[in-house]
Amino acid sequence: MDDLMRLPDDIADYVLRSCPARTEEAVMSRFGISYNTLRKIERGEPIRASVAQRLLERIADERVA
Repeated sequence: MDDLMRLPDDIADYVLRSCPARTEEAVMSRFGISYNTLRKIERGEPIRASVAQRLLERIADERVA
């Protein structure tokens, strides 16, 4: 089982501000995460560390581009 990780507040805020729509399809297309994961981020709950790492890498790549 994966460890859990809480996203830093600035990253969580970025994800919530940058989400085009609160639908499964929009969230998956934009960030590669499920709607349920978005809801956990919104509530400040930890998510799977592997998902968090992938999301952090995706955001870092996006900020560089």
